[in-house]
Amino acid sequence: MHRRNIRLRREYLYRKSLEGKERLLYEKKRKIREALEEGKPIPTELRNEEAALRKEIDLEDEITAVPRSTIDDEYANAPEKDPKILLTTSRNPSAPLTQFVKELKIVFPNAQRMNRGGQVGLLLGIIFLFNISIITSY
Repeated sequence: MHRRNIRLRREYLYRKSLEGKERLLYEKKRKIREALEEGKPIPTELRNEEAALRKEIDLEDEITAVPRSTIDDEYANAPEKDPKILLTTSRNPSAPLTQFVKELKIVFPNAQRMNRGGQVGLLLGIIFLFNISIITSY
């Protein structure tokens, strides 16, 4: 558990350092875009990098133009499509638990309920559903 926490902390710090670099690159692209739109000369500090940055600007669309945070990107695609939730129970659920799962299915839109029961290959089936994007991995 301790190694896992160390690894997660290291990954978090690495992602945060990448965010700083991406923010700096975004600011450079923004300055070049503004200069091109207003017909002004490109700032002197960006003239050496201008050709490479212009190529990147040409390849961007409205989604990739703005840098995204890696901290809370779990719901990054939520405005585009509704997440699909899979509700499962234990192998031998009690009556109150099955009733609770039925109520949760009503509460969450796009939720699917699956009884695990004694099915051995259910885990492989769930992985297959994730892979073909029937269920989102949020």
